[in-house]
Amino acid sequence: MTVDLPKQIHALIDSELLPLHESVTADSDLHSEGLDSLMLMQLILVLEREFSITISPEDLDRENFSTITNIASLIRKKGATP
Repeated sequence: MTVDLPKQIHALIDSELLPLHESVTADSDLHSEGLDSLMLMQLILVLEREFSITISPEDLDRENFSTITNIASLIRKKGATP
């Protein structure tokens, strides 16, 4: 079974942090949708818990968390999914 990582991330953000409009795509700017610095820290904790990864200070680049696509790339880079 193939996991659709962007859909999984979208669902996590929507259910645990920030209700996302149906129009939000994997390439929508999450900061424009309301993701602020406090929510970003909560998002990092959720991602670390959900995917058993550690996000290091070097990963804390705004670009890594600007879109669901970029978050998925970071998770893959951390080795959480194939």
